Amino acid sequence: MPHTRHKKHFSLEKLGFSPAAETTVLAAVIGVLGGFGALFFKKLIFFLQYLWWHTPNMYPEFLLTVPWWQRVFIPIIGGFIVGPLIYFLAREAKGPGVPEVMSAVITNNSIIRPAVVLVKTLASAISISSGGSVGREGPIVQIGAAIASTTGQILRLRPVQMKTIVGCGVAAGISATFNAPIAGTLFALELIVTDFGLTSFTPIIVAAVTSTAIIRHFQGNILEFTLPQFKMVSLWELFIYLLLGLMAGVVGYLFTRFLYIAEDFFRSIKIPEWLKPSLGGLVVGIIAISFPHIMGVGYDTIEVLFAGKISLVVMILLVFIKIFATSITIGSGGSGGVFAPSLFVGAMLGGAFGTIVNMFFPHMTGAVGAYALVGMAAVNSACTLAPLSAIIVLVELTNNYSIILPLMFTVVIASFVSRKFSPDSIYTTKLARRGIRVHMGEDLNILRSVAVKDILRHDESAVNESASVGELMDLALKKHRNVIFVIDDRGKYKGSILLQQLKHVIFNLDLLSHYNSINDFVEESPSLNIQQTLDHALTVFGDTGYDRLPVIDDMRVLRGSIIISDVIRQYNIEVNNRNITVELGAVIHSKEDAQRLHLGDKTIVTEIIVPDFFVNRSIKDIGLRKNYGVSIFLIKEAIEGGDQKVIMPGSSYVLRKGDIMLVSGKEEDVDRIITH
Repeated sequence: MPHTRHKKHFSLEKLGFSPAAETTVLAAVIGVLGGFGALFFKKLIFFLQYLWWHTPNMYPEFLLTVPWWQRVFIPIIGGFIVGPLIYFLAREAKGPGVPEVMSAVITNNSIIRPAVVLVKTLASAISISSGGSVGREGPIVQIGAAIASTTGQILRLRPVQMKTIVGCGVAAGISATFNAPIAGTLFALELIVTDFGLTSFTPIIVAAVTSTAIIRHFQGNILEFTLPQFKMVSLWELFIYLLLGLMAGVVGYLFTRFLYIAEDFFRSIKIPEWLKPSLGGLVVGIIAISFPHIMGVGYDTIEVLFAGKISLVVMILLVFIKIFATSITIGSGGSGGVFAPSLFVGAMLGGAFGTIVNMFFPHMTGAVGAYALVGMAAVNSACTLAPLSAIIVLVELTNNYSIILPLMFTVVIASFVSRKFSPDSIYTTKLARRGIRVHMGEDLNILRSVAVKDILRHDESAVNESASVGELMDLALKKHRNVIFVIDDRGKYKGSILLQQLKHVIFNLDLLSHYNSINDFVEESPSLNIQQTLDHALTVFGDTGYDRLPVIDDMRVLRGSIIISDVIRQYNIEVNNRNITVELGAVIHSKEDAQRLHLGDKTIVTEIIVPDFFVNRSIKDIGLRKNYGVSIFLIKEAIEGGDQKVIMPGSSYVLRKGDIMLVSGKEEDVDRIITH
């Protein structure tokens, strides 16, 4: 039997470090790695921009001097390189980057493949430098997170530590990008870790400070934008900023919506996935013939705006053209972020708005640049639904504290408006479309993988609606149930009777004589369909306060019931199973021996691609355990476009082509499936 040496969890306890100190030391290491990673990424972008355009910058005045055909063909070539790079090496590198990190934290115990570091770096740098309308912040988030996750996997950290360490990687990346340690810290805490406790806050801020120190050592304490100190003219100006906040909220929501409309459009086009980024490059290149402002990150164009060199009409047009161009670049499969584009759109919206209000109210409005600055944070917050990060990023980007009151006010209004349209941000919308509900927490994501029928009970109290009141009272006294379900002659659910309703009449014959029928006690109450999942059941339990709910089928026939304690018990089981299986998957990936983990007694745990004769059949129908002696722990579900979603499958799950199963069983039984 092959022998596998047990690899212990990395620990500095032998050197006298406490667990908190151990994590803090690792955070500093991640900060250094993230700082150098961000520095290399920015330098790579500038180097490639020089190769493409013969300049490290992309000011619109210069791009207008470049022959029009170059502005068309360079983005096409960039897309033609990026497409195969992502498709064949690391499909997680497609898109903004932040949703992929959030997904890894929620569904995969913060495990990100090491290959993502290299592929995301190259793909995003090529996308940005060749003129793709995307930002560098999202890629740096994913690169920093992937560096941190790889480090954690090498050191074999526990899942709880992995989440914090990945947050450190995110904070390091953002801090190094913007030279903004506070913004990096808040971004990681607000969007990735979602925990402001001291155990998370301390290592994350250490990583942010360390990465910022690396950047300042090599580049100095530079600001992204050097601007005059803007200020409010009067308190009445807050009413004008209120209007800007309302507009920014709508624009931010439209940005999110159009991004995924474009993604759906390109998904529907029947050409190879790896060719689609070049098609997106063609569209962006055609736009750049007249509006080269939208190419690349866009910070150069924002500087031109603050210099007062963009007309009102162009600013208004660029709000919508930039949204369109960014959506096309990302929707077609390009690699790059939406953070910088949201700042670009906000600057153009705020600049146009400021120009207009200055025309009508010249004595009670501040400079146009002030509105552009506030607009940047407002649209960014409306897109990300992370108002704290948006406020601090803009303050640290510009070192402009005098505008903080209207900045905070407008950002909050924009976030409120955008959230009224949709609870999902531009990042979490992508996860919601995969069935991952970030804003509801991890609990419901786990429970949504379990069907109501998996914990169905048949010990409920039920009575026919034609029964007498006396029979109802007798049932209530004998069964000791808090709720009695009422059905008709065909077994269809009609409603519920709470024991609390009966208490005041059950021992009072005078009151009892006033009730002629069971229907006098029946209340319409919610029920669960047998096909629904436990996340929905938990919501209904919370809304009603019941401890037991009826379960019906599509014909409303009562099939049984579930109780809240069973939901909680199943949740605990799923959490334990999920942690075990994900960690087993991580161990398997760290092994070279055909990716098989030998557990003893010839039992192995390994990943196998779903064989053709299992495709389109449910786990129950196949009878893996009964017929093959093999158990499925976890499925990496194949999603259209090459993505994967890690799930804990139920017996009704139908296997699809491209799914990967994490299975355990005797080695010969597993081999029998593989070689069937």
